[in-house]
Amino acid sequence: MRAAAVLALSAILTLAVACGGNGAQSTSTPTPTPLATSTPIATVTPEVIDGVEVVPLQFGAEAELPEDVALIIETGCYHCDGPTNGLVRVYRDASGEVRTDTLFTAATTGLQTDGSFIHSYALSSDASQIVVSVCTRGDCAWLGEASPDAQSTLYRSLDGGVTWEQFGVLDGESWVVAIAKAGVVVAGPYGTEEEPQPKYRLFASGEPVQPPPAARRWPIALSDGELTWPAENGRLLRSDGSQILAVSQSAWVGDVEADASAERFAVAWWTGVGIFTRDGRPITAFSLPGAARVGGWLNHTLVAGNVTVPPGLFPTPEAGRFWIDLLPAILDLEGGEAHPLTDPFLDPPFTGGRNYVQAVLPGPFARVVNTGACLNVRAEPGAAAAVLACAADGVLLRDTGEARQADGTTWQRVVTPAGVEGWASSQYLER
Repeated sequence: MRAAAVLALSAILTLAVACGGNGAQSTSTPTPTPLATSTPIATVTPEVIDGVEVVPLQFGAEAELPEDVALIIETGCYHCDGPTNGLVRVYRDASGEVRTDTLFTAATTGLQTDGSFIHSYALSSDASQIVVSVCTRGDCAWLGEASPDAQSTLYRSLDGGVTWEQFGVLDGESWVVAIAKAGVVVAGPYGTEEEPQPKYRLFASGEPVQPPPAARRWPIALSDGELTWPAENGRLLRSDGSQILAVSQSAWVGDVEADASAERFAVAWWTGVGIFTRDGRPITAFSLPGAARVGGWLNHTLVAGNVTVPPGLFPTPEAGRFWIDLLPAILDLEGGEAHPLTDPFLDPPFTGGRNYVQAVLPGPFARVVNTGACLNVRAEPGAAAAVLACAADGVLLRDTGEARQADGTTWQRVVTPAGVEGWASSQYLER
């Protein structure tokens, strides 16, 4: 009975984002590059949410990955109910080519054994902090019961996933589920049939995190680190039990992403997606015959996420590699169109079919290169200025566009993934 319950919940959890809304807004205005004509999807019977009609989402042109945006993608096998197998960063490099950087796999840890796998993970909305749990001993209960000797080792990145450090160890049946204001939220053990909700606590203090009584699923952290809790009847609750918003009575809230102003939320639920105001009123709502996800805002009208593509409408991986045609997409939730992204998501490492957009990072970027170690970010232009941070090769710094000359060198004003603003030598920046 318990294994069946876990399997059922696993299906629901495929819609859950491990982090909260992305409050960042791109300094540019990325728009889809059309490659095909607009095509309607199969008609879905409309509903009404608080007076707003739910209308079918349309498929517009296929899109190219916008410039000045990086996506953090969760990869893995969808149809086999397997665990996450990697975190990947996708963006356009200085030459305009789409670049794919593998940020983390189980092998990244150096502790990989035959049974090790990414058990769970969470990241902040801007990916400035990512925590990954890797099963390093026993059976950590991806599905079913954990073994008595189960152990997960935690790894943390504070620079967008480029460098990692061992963060701690979890014994028994535990999952990393969110990064909140107070720290990393861990769930587990799972619970019983009588009390199915797991216990929640902060790592590593063990301080309990109390969900509202009506909560029925793991929490979703918003961009400011506030925890919210999906409940029955399509509701999303605050920790004090007050309601943030409600969608269709038959739906579960899956993803919630705040825009830059934190006045609107892009929300995904099973067979639906839309925009809600801060006080929970729907602005637009769309239905579709498959799944939708939202991973973060690109600008004030566009959201990056995932959508189920009707068979034959767009290119999909070769037969047998996708169980469902779920592709990353740019969602125009004001215009009511989805624009699938096929490049690079038809090729390895994306052929397992999961490819969930988990964070959207706004550019433009300056990539750290050729330091052999790390690049000092200084308080002022010049080699004598105080060092505020040191960014490793491969880190994407946000380029503010401001440059100054000092000591015979051009210095670029940049912002690190952790939000530290300073000056870095352009000699080691690929823009």
